[in-house]
Amino acid sequence: MRDGTHHTEAKPPFSFLSRYIPLALIAVLLVMLLPQLLGRRPALDGEPIPEPPAAFTIYRTSYTGIDSLGNEGLRRFEAGDWNGAVRLLGEAHFHYTVMIREGFAEGYPEDLRFYLGLSQYYRGRAEEGIALLEEEAEGDPLEPKYHWYLGLIRLAAGDSLAGREHLERVSRLDGYRAGEAREILAALPEWSGPDTP
Repeated sequence: MRDGTHHTEAKPPFSFLSRYIPLALIAVLLVMLLPQLLGRRPALDGEPIPEPPAAFTIYRTSYTGIDSLGNEGLRRFEAGDWNGAVRLLGEAHFHYTVMIREGFAEGYPEDLRFYLGLSQYYRGRAEEGIALLEEEAEGDPLEPKYHWYLGLIRLAAGDSLAGREHLERVSRLDGYRAGEAREILAALPEWSGPDTP
């Protein structure tokens, strides 16, 4: 100013907070995403989450590039790298979906949707995993392992009716894990149907 005095504008109170808002947002996002980044499975309703099966499948078709994706995806599944397994198995699933739609393939390779569905489930995307397992079970309704995992996952998600139905099917098929399915069914409370007035 001309008279030699300096005019200073007063800063509003708490103006320093605007510098820390981006850091706070980053911290909140990290806290929310950390379980996903570390590949941890969420516990649902305190129920035991089924342990992943061993991946004994090896893909050998005339589509060697897609086989490589599937086989590497299975190796990632075995290692518990659910995100890597979903990425690789998902890409193989995508290619087969396109080939099926265009008439170049009749169906998906054995257990591709099974392992992709379990990988989705274990990485915390239960609904996506259940949908893939349901597709696989519809394609081969006499394969008890699909119903075994669907039953356990449905129970863990709190859907006891659907879980019971899948475990009852495993019990009726009287093969893979039928005895364990009967034990779980015996421990479940009886379901008497919907309440009627």
